[in-house]
Amino acid sequence: MTRQEALESADIIVEAYAKHPWHEEWTIENAISRINELTTTPKCLAVAAFDGTQPIGFAFGLPHTSVMGRGIHIAEIAIRPMHQRGGIGSRLLNHLEAEARILGFVFVWLVSRSNGGVAEYYKSNDYQHSEKLCVYSKKLK
Repeated sequence: MTRQEALESADIIVEAYAKHPWHEEWTIENAISRINELTTTPKCLAVAAFDGTQPIGFAFGLPHTSVMGRGIHIAEIAIRPMHQRGGIGSRLLNHLEAEARILGFVFVWLVSRSNGGVAEYYKSNDYQHSEKLCVYSKKLK
């Protein structure tokens, strides 16, 4: 997926995250900003699924080196709701993982919901819940 295709497909984020289980109200401006952040990060990996010439989903991986070695952080994965639950997300994950292996990355990680359908989806794709780590956040005033 080219940067331009990704920017033109930012509405996928708006659509995908508006539905269950996320119920997030993304503006198109914030979605474009997010895509811009991802696609301008050096060594960003981007894969997409198309229905003909129309993008219906994408996944972005960003390099993240840690004590474990060179890894890929799956920073975003989104599929248009009408195309969800058909294996597209799993194929995108598999493709992103394959590209990462070719480039010498040795692990992949992501942040997502810890239970429910999303957690089961990642488990079905061989991801394991970390017993050591959790996500902390803080709203800046």
